Amino acid sequence: MPGTSKVDWMHMFEEQESSNLSISQYCKLHGISDKAFYNARSRYKKTVETPSLVAVEVNDDVGSANTGCISFKLNGMSFEFDESAPDNDIQRIIKICLAL
Repeated sequence: MPGTSKVDWMHMFEEQESSNLSISQYCKLHGISDKAFYNARSRYKKTVETPSLVAVEVNDDVGSANTGCISFKLNGMSFEFDESAPDNDIQRIIKICLAL
């Protein structure tokens, strides 16, 4: 799919993996050729699968009021989530940021 960004592909890989669909079924449903999906996966996916260490700065201000938020910095980017945010959503965002 010409013009599809790396972030879009990473989202599609994650979506396909979490679905109960085979790659062929997913591609047919979304109008993507199997070849394009496999080519993009071989190009972009390996960057996520390679283990790496990442500096994460977590703010734990004991003296401040509990805001009900989880906040941290990852590779210079600041994130803030409501403490009720599902772990898998936070993990997906972190994976995408690491792939950028």
